Amino acid sequence: MKLFLDIAEKYKETEIHICSDDPIRASGLQKTLENILLEKISVRKNQESRSLLPYSIVRIYSENKRVYVRTWDDTFEVRERLYVLETDLHDQGFVRISGSELVNIALIEKLDMSYAGTIKMYMNNGDQTYVSRRYVSRIKEVLLRGDTRA
Repeated sequence: MKLFLDIAEKYKETEIHICSDDPIRASGLQKTLENILLEKISVRKNQESRSLLPYSIVRIYSENKRVYVRTWDDTFEVRERLYVLETDLHDQGFVRISGSELVNIALIEKLDMSYAGTIKMYMNNGDQTYVSRRYVSRIKEVLLRGDTRA
């Protein structure tokens, strides 16, 4: 195995490239790197605690002074405040769509702009939510840029 390190100001963010003739080894290396590099979010449900990788989270929202994390098929509670999660997950492709919600840009299925002044957002797991008027220009900017990092 060869390892190359190239540090230069031309890179705006860290990149990792895996080149291999063995797909099993490359896949294993990718999973190992994801577990090391990606921040996990500690969540709880019914007295159980666990950690989630950001890419498994569809949306994060606050309701009744609590913050919840919604995955493909389940909902968990999280201790962190929404603004802290927004900062932590900004580079992981999450964007704020209202004062009480963040979404994973990669998991947006479609947008319905037929509502006056707002956008109805359909997520891949079947959830539906709305982009508040205050954040419409921001979400359009992020989506038009085509960058999965907010």
